[in-house]
Amino acid sequence: MELGISLSGGGIRAAAFHAGLLLRLAVDGRLEKVTRLSTVSGGSLFAAAVFSQAGYRWPSSSEYKNNVFPALRQLLTGQDLLSLQALGISGIIRFNARLLHSRANVLAQMLQDKWKIRGKLNDLPNDPIWWINTTCLETGKNWRFSRSEMGDWIFGRHFNPDCNIADAVAASAAVPYAIGALKLAVPQHGWYRTDPASKQPLEKRAPVSPVVRLWDGGAYENLGLEVLFKPGQKFDGFDFLICGDASAPLGKPSGTALNIFKGQLVSPRLFDISSDQIRALRSRMFMTAVQNGTSRGALIRMGNSVRDIDIKAGRQRTRSEYEEFQRDNDVALASTHPTQLRALGLPTFEHIARHGFEVTDATLTTYASSEFSQSCAWPLG
Repeated sequence: MELGISLSGGGIRAAAFHAGLLLRLAVDGRLEKVTRLSTVSGGSLFAAAVFSQAGYRWPSSSEYKNNVFPALRQLLTGQDLLSLQALGISGIIRFNARLLHSRANVLAQMLQDKWKIRGKLNDLPNDPIWWINTTCLETGKNWRFSRSEMGDWIFGRHFNPDCNIADAVAASAAVPYAIGALKLAVPQHGWYRTDPASKQPLEKRAPVSPVVRLWDGGAYENLGLEVLFKPGQKFDGFDFLICGDASAPLGKPSGTALNIFKGQLVSPRLFDISSDQIRALRSRMFMTAVQNGTSRGALIRMGNSVRDIDIKAGRQRTRSEYEEFQRDNDVALASTHPTQLRALGLPTFEHIARHGFEVTDATLTTYASSEFSQSCAWPLG
């Protein structure tokens, strides 16, 4: 059974959650079955770190457990990715006015400097296909990067993108106003108008503009589902879709764009409301397809405890069994951790990663027991 995976945004919180999700699949020996990967924002940061730590290959299950996951733990707890502390005096002097009007481009440079993500899209493997999702300001559409193409169906598609992975990932995480759009100079030749349904090239065309401005993929859709799931259509290149949703719940308005220098990704309230509604609609369409049997998959949602999943499924475990999992109130707190680019404390990382592991295990073994029948315990004690 080949797997497609979509990983949501949510800053470093989402990266830690997704690290636990992949660890659960690795413990079961499933990473070798991943053929498609679609990511947004924090999910893109996480996937870039995975590929970088594995030498721009997709890691095997054993490699992820033994090498990549420990390296990710060190990376995500080591230092801030974008804050005044991460920049330091030298960084403030170096980037100067770009901190006011080109923060996404600064983030791309920080990804290269701090996380050592220095490869290009063509350094990525052919398998799995990784789509990095952004939002194009010029067209309002879902602009995607992959090893073999970039663009959207209105702007056009380019089939030999000479682009840094760090630039694509920074664009995917460029929260409106808090970070702002990444400005990317695009080649003036090699663009094609493509069929919106098949994505096949139809004719050559000139690019819409010489520079494209790209926002956070979450401005279009924060789950990264669109490229992998379309209602009423069969999956393309995989059999089972796992969607990891580490989005924060819609809370009360807080902070300003200046909080980016504290490492926090605070966006305008209107953006939060619309993003929350789009996420709800996308996940509802996906789960409706799973429940009526037209698609096979699972939604792994941050904030659900094992007990929450059991109650909804009509299952009851013993008290001692529940004591083996994280406590319900601790799980609820994980989803309220700020969406930010600050390093996590080691206990916080392990808490969120373990939550990702356990909710993945409980969801898959409860709702996809024919494919994932054997429950796995958190392997790190």
